[in-house]
Amino acid sequence: WALVGACALAHISTRSVRRCQLSRARAMAANAMRENASKNNLVRAREAVRRFPELKALCRKFVSRYEKRTEDEDPKFGFRKYKALLQKAVNQRVETIFIDLNDLEDFCKQEIMEPDDAIALATSIPKIQLQQSIENWIKDIEKNALRFTKYFYEACDAELPDRDGGFDADGSLAKDVIMKWRQNMLQQQRASGAEAGGLPLRLKNDFDVRFKPRDTCKSLKMRELRANCVGALVQLDCMVVRTSQVKPRVEVVTYHCEVCQAEIFHTVEGERFTPLKECPGQKCKDNKQAGKLRQNTRTSKFGKYQEIRVTEMSEHVPVGGVPRSMKVVLSGDIARSVLPGDAITLTGIYRPAELPWLQARSRGTMQDMYIDAHSIRKHKSGYNERAQDEEEIARQVDEAFKAGNLYEHAARSIAPEIFGHEDVKKALLLVLIGSFTKTMKDGMKIRGDIHTLFMGDPGVAKSQLLKQVCNIAPRSVYTTGKGSSGVGLTASVNRDNATGEVTLEGGALVLADMGICCIDEFDKMEESDRTAIHEVMEQQSVSLAKAGITTTLNCRTTVLAAANPQFGRYNPYKSPVENIDLPPALLSRFDLLFLLLDTIDVEKDKNLALHVCKVHSTFGGGDGGRKDNVTADDIYEFKAYDANFMRNYVRKAKTFEPLIDDELQRDIVAEYVNLREEEKGADRDSRKSYTTPRTLLAILRLSQAHARARFSDKVEREDFNEAIRMMKASKESVAQSKPVQKGVNPLDVVYDIIADLSRKETDTDGWLDISLVVSMAGHKALSPEHVTEAIENWEGLSVLLRNPEQTRVKFVVPVSG
Repeated sequence: WALVGACALAHISTRSVRRCQLSRARAMAANAMRENASKNNLVRAREAVRRFPELKALCRKFVSRYEKRTEDEDPKFGFRKYKALLQKAVNQRVETIFIDLNDLEDFCKQEIMEPDDAIALATSIPKIQLQQSIENWIKDIEKNALRFTKYFYEACDAELPDRDGGFDADGSLAKDVIMKWRQNMLQQQRASGAEAGGLPLRLKNDFDVRFKPRDTCKSLKMRELRANCVGALVQLDCMVVRTSQVKPRVEVVTYHCEVCQAEIFHTVEGERFTPLKECPGQKCKDNKQAGKLRQNTRTSKFGKYQEIRVTEMSEHVPVGGVPRSMKVVLSGDIARSVLPGDAITLTGIYRPAELPWLQARSRGTMQDMYIDAHSIRKHKSGYNERAQDEEEIARQVDEAFKAGNLYEHAARSIAPEIFGHEDVKKALLLVLIGSFTKTMKDGMKIRGDIHTLFMGDPGVAKSQLLKQVCNIAPRSVYTTGKGSSGVGLTASVNRDNATGEVTLEGGALVLADMGICCIDEFDKMEESDRTAIHEVMEQQSVSLAKAGITTTLNCRTTVLAAANPQFGRYNPYKSPVENIDLPPALLSRFDLLFLLLDTIDVEKDKNLALHVCKVHSTFGGGDGGRKDNVTADDIYEFKAYDANFMRNYVRKAKTFEPLIDDELQRDIVAEYVNLREEEKGADRDSRKSYTTPRTLLAILRLSQAHARARFSDKVEREDFNEAIRMMKASKESVAQSKPVQKGVNPLDVVYDIIADLSRKETDTDGWLDISLVVSMAGHKALSPEHVTEAIENWEGLSVLLRNPEQTRVKFVVPVSG
């Protein structure tokens, strides 16, 4: 046994030695690979540094000579794009010179074919090397954007033209006086033989230089940022979640020495700087004096500085992951260009944040990163913003309006994949358009937003409709009732970790200011949290008194909510009040309350199934691909408008402010009184909503929104009829539920309408227009088909008589008063 044990120990020791040798060999191989990678990186860096002199000369040539053929030719510089931009910058018409990398790519293609002999001679390099430098120029810019920003700024300064007649003199008098004083001081120093330094470029010029990415540049995810992106130009798709105040940041500090009377300039490159203590002037150096420096704030250069917080898009977050966020710095004229809730494509330089020595020591090897923004493009332009293709889409909107039936077509274009729900989609279109806010002389405001609540059975596409509205609206926030609190909807008080200040952070309703807030699963929300939106829905503001902060935030938001009945599904054996189960104070704030029931209808169910099968058998793939030779027109049976067209249509409709016609006021008053009378006469179990004075305002808002949809400055009768029909049709599903019909027959409803109109119309020999009967029946949630069927039945019983053209109707025996 001893021999067996010794052999086993020897075998084990041999295996352990082999494992150690194998691990040592792997470690050596890994070290060799790292050394080779570092050597290759060092070689690439040295090659890039060698290309800097000729690339710096090419930057100036590009700024001075690049031509882009466009329709707008500059009268002074022709098609030289950047010379014309520099002229506008000198005249203080623009604040930023954007270097478009697409233009630079075209310039490189031209230069590779014919390299500049003067640049090759000045830099003492052969043409082949110059061609290689030009070929790698754009990649060098994208990998080292910070250095080339400086090169292009120097090139723009060297090619800067003089001011001309287009100079904007507003607010520049003080700057001109200071610049003349500095030039006189420099001339005096040169005359006395003293060394005179030049002015810093940031102090001399009032413009910035930034890069615009190429069209072929791929947008990265926030999780794809790596170490090789540091200092490079990156492009991200992200969502703005927080913005700070815009503050002044010093760019050039000027000092005045009281001993030698010299003006000292200190350029600040980073986020922090150490003030100068000794005068670097030549006179103080000769006299071996420290001098006495006094900082002159009036002659220093400051720029706008804003910090925002962005988070990655929801579709970029992996399963089970948490969205990542990053700090972004906005400077110059791109500050205040975004608001919380905007989805943007951000282009900027990925940089490490500079920390004071003590903080950097405590942080250790961890490094904070941020993006210095160069270009921002919003995914959805607002109603008050100009898009690049605005003129083309505006022309398409005008053509669609001239073709007619734009209101019906636009309503059907909202979620065309969803079958039916014509009235619901019309209501969503009116919600997007809305009315206009009225401000009285005494300061009282009457809101123009149309709040809407969808209450219905599961599976009627409530959530999908809300998502489609978020896709169309430029400013929109989507949230759910169970995942939202009262503070998350309104505003919260937070303490800033950097400054220690107590700040307010807006919730979903504040982020959707001048937009739409979609709240799904509204019935799952806690009652205490639901009461937080009462003030928002009517007063359009959020009042806070927390942590010593007492303020009121603007919250001009349209609330679009979806909920299920109390019992999960609508119980037809319960009253509508018991099914809805929401407090009257909240229900009265909704202008429209749609009750969507999943009723059984063989023909409707068949058409629905055919439509769904057609959509699923045609579309496929994760990228939204479809079968060959099949268009969306074949599926939807009409050409649906895209979201960009809908936004421009809504933008134009919002420019109208229609007023109520005087002749229509009496009809509106009569209809409102009739609604109140019907509610008074009905029992509590059959009541579907609460008619209050807010209902009258809702009728006015819906009428004005429909007039806006027609591009009209006047509310006419058809707008009022559509508003009343919309309010009646919103409860149509409940009326179709058999247990709650309680014996109401459409034939009797049409008979009563014709009888009432016959008693009022005494000058037409009893003849009535069928269109008027259809309009009045629409107020009772009856379709034109119902009216035609009822008239035919009464005509078959010899009660009614129609004219040969089938346009008028009257009683065979006149009804008595």
